[in-house]
Parts: sequence; C-alpha cells; structure tokens
Amino acid sequence: MVMVRTEPSISKLKLIILTVGIFLISSFNHVIIASEIAESASSSSPSDTTCGADGQCHHDDRSRESTADNSHNEDATKTDGIHSVWAFKDSFSKLGSSWTSVLGEYISVVGNADGKDIRGDVYADSGLEEGLLLLQLMVKDIASQSQENELAWTFRTSPLHDFGKTTDDILLAFLRWSMVDNSGNENNGGDGCSLIGGVNKYVSTSSEKVNVSKAFRRLTAYVQWMESVSEDLLHAPLTHASVANSLSIFSIHATHDLCGRLIWWVNLGKTDIYQMKTQPPRETTRMFVWVAHLLFLDEGAQTKGLVVVDDMSHIGFWEYMTMLPLHVGISVDRFLISVTPLKAKNVVLMHRPKWAEIGYSLLSWFLTSKMKSRVTMVERGEEIDVLNKVVGGAEFIPTEFSNVKGEITADLISIHR
Repeated sequence: MVMVRTEPSISKLKLIILTVGIFLISSFNHVIIASEIAESASSSSPSDTTCGADGQCHHDDRSRESTADNSHNEDATKTDGIHSVWAFKDSFSKLGSSWTSVLGEYISVVGNADGKDIRGDVYADSGLEEGLLLLQLMVKDIASQSQENELAWTFRTSPLHDFGKTTDDILLAFLRWSMVDNSGNENNGGDGCSLIGGVNKYVSTSSEKVNVSKAFRRLTAYVQWMESVSEDLLHAPLTHASVANSLSIFSIHATHDLCGRLIWWVNLGKTDIYQMKTQPPRETTRMFVWVAHLLFLDEGAQTKGLVVVDDMSHIGFWEYMTMLPLHVGISVDRFLISVTPLKAKNVVLMHRPKWAEIGYSLLSWFLTSKMKSRVTMVERGEEIDVLNKVVGGAEFIPTEFSNVKGEITADLISIHR
C-alpha cells in the first residue's frame, strides 16, 4: 500500500496574482483561474521585469472601470493608486490581510504544482499499460478501506458522462501528468515545434518508466477536493447545459494551436464582472470544475501541453481581488494549481495593470528558473506579433478574444454543446 501525504490546508487568504497560471483571473481564479494555473512567472529574471527594485513601473496608467458597481469603483480608487512596492504591500491591509500572509500562501500552493518524486515510490517499468493496472489496484485498495472511501472513489462527482469519458480516462490523465516534463526531461522547441514554450517531453513507449505513486498522490488530492465540494457538484448533473449560464458571464475559450497544445484564453475585458459577483458561488464553482475537466481530459493538453493566455484588461486591484467570494477563489485556486493534472508550458499576460507588474516584481524573487521560463509578458503594441509566436497565427485565435484579430469562430467550449 502506498502511503499518501495530504496537502496542508490553505488559510483564508485569497491567493492572488499571477499565479495565473491558470486562470487566471480570479475567476478561475482564473488560472485562475489566473494563474493562475500552476505556475506563473516571466521568462526573464527579476531585473528584466517592467518594475524595478524601487517598485516604479513603466506602464500606461489607464484603469479599467467596472461597468456596474459604483461602490466597488469608489473602493478601487483607494487601492489602485499603487505606484510603489510599499503601496502594493499596504493595499492588502484594506483587504483584511497582509502581504506576508499572501506570499506564504502563494509559496505553499505553487510549491505543490509539479508534485514530487519520493523515495520508495512505485514505478511501472513498462509504460502506461502497466501503470494503469497498478493505479487501478491502488484505487481499489484505498476504496476498500471504508464506506466513505468506497463512495468517493467511484468518481461520482466527475462529469465523465458529459465528456464521453470513463474512470480510466481520468487515471490516464494523472499518469501522463506524472510522466511529462520531469527533471532534465523538458522539451522547449523539440519535436518540430518552434512556438514559445515548446511542447511536453512525453514518451508513451513501453520502455518509459511511470511514477505511479506520484500519480496516485495527485489523484488522491483530486478525489478529496471533489468530495469537499460534492454538495455543489451533485446539486444537479454537471453538464455543459447546467453551466451554460455561468459560461455566458465569463469570456473564456479553448482551442488548439499549431503544435497541438491546448490554449486556454481568458479575457477579463469581456467578462461580466458584475454578474460574476452576484451569481450564487455554487454556480461559479460548478463552472470552473466543468471547464477544468474539459482542459485536463484533452489529449493535447496531456501530451503536448497547456498554454494560458490572459488579457487582464488593466483591471483595478480591488475589482480583481474581489471578483469571487474569498472561499470560492481560494478553493478554485488550489484545485487548478495543485490538484488537477495540468501543467502549463507557458502563461501569457497581456494588458497588465500597474499593481500586477509591481506584484510580479516582488514574487519573481521567489520563483524558480523553471517557473520564470514559462511566462511571457506582452507589451502594448506587440500583442498580435507575440501571440502569433505563441500559438502559430490568427487561425488559432478566437475571434472574440481581445483585439488581436483572431479567426476561430467556434472553440472547444462552444462546440461542446
């Protein structure tokens, strides 16, 4: 029996910024959902960022005004006048928190993004087929330990039917996650892909060893998280139809690029933030869970990689940090960053507000070189050129995303219906 180490519980702070790594956007929180997927950081060193050590940034001061909440606009003016490191740190006190606490949470969650190889882990020596058999045995073992476990490990909360998938498809997603981009095994530009970020180093031959224990630890975190929100997920069958109203509020898209990677597009400028704040938190959670499954069950995301493109639309600090109820934002952040089998090859940040640039300049000192290599900062006027280098051209960009003249009229989310 493989011992499973549970992750530390996350405190009540909202994980902010730029973990975008996926979503990004406090909506998922964007990678949340920004970041918010799993890792965030720039491809450059701290000294190369747009903010210097003194916190002064060269950036357009235009701020994005809320379209429907004047009270929040008034609060935003109190916290968006952020022009230095000290002002940025102080702004968290207005949220009832502190920069030190936020940084601690950031390090805790991001530290679990890639998982770890542990001495004594069980490996499959002959590839995925053997790995799947071993993982099935581990699941059967833990499910037999109690009635509660037996129920949880039926994957009753997972929207498998809506995606035409089986339990084995989930197990394979976690096994592939444990295989790609391992130490010394990352492929940036190989396999004929010259796009920024490259593709996963993924070998599916029978000679490839698979760390089944690593996959099982992550899978256990997934089952536990899904059970923790089971009341929300089982309220009604989790289908595209059941989250369609929530999807209409968020401007998110999913496409594949020239190299076959999955691209997650998040556009704050076209998101109805007022409706997002006023809809029941349960509906927001359900939508994020549905989209997360769309992402991690995609074969391109598993074998080629995931890229997150986030247009922050110069959103104000207060507006961004209060997009979701605190407990929803924290829960979704942890789900996307350190629970799902998602690994971001690159995170692209466009139209960054000044507070986000200052925040990144601080966080960058704590990021590994691997994380920094996975973030691309897009400067004003360079959007189309950089996105072409990221995804391969306008034919891979949704028409509704930002102002970059994309050509895709029906993405993976819209055609799912």
